[in-house]
Amino acid sequence: MSKPTFPRINTLTARALMRLLLGEQFTHRDFQNETASYRLSSNIEQLRNRHNWPIETTDETAPTKDKVGRVATYGRYSIEPDVLTGLRLMMGERLTLFIHAVQRFEQGGNHA
Repeated sequence: MSKPTFPRINTLTARALMRLLLGEQFTHRDFQNETASYRLSSNIEQLRNRHNWPIETTDETAPTKDKVGRVATYGRYSIEPDVLTGLRLMMGERLTLFIHAVQRFEQGGNHA
């Protein structure tokens, strides 16, 4: 695995990564409800391909309100727990500092 890099703190990409680094698993709708963003898949793509983060996608299905009874397939994003442990060992305090910086940004205390 190439060493991952961090996105700018004041981006939706960073906000998605922070949640993944905290061990959260979430879908587009979960992220949209927290950030009002409709572009989670684009942020995940950047984290995977530009920043080298090992993000997993688990496909899920659920019925829709479509009158024909359509079932939607969507992804739940995560970083596997054992991989996350390895990242914490490899990156050390940089990981914690990144998480705290993004949390401060979300609280309005750091507009980097």
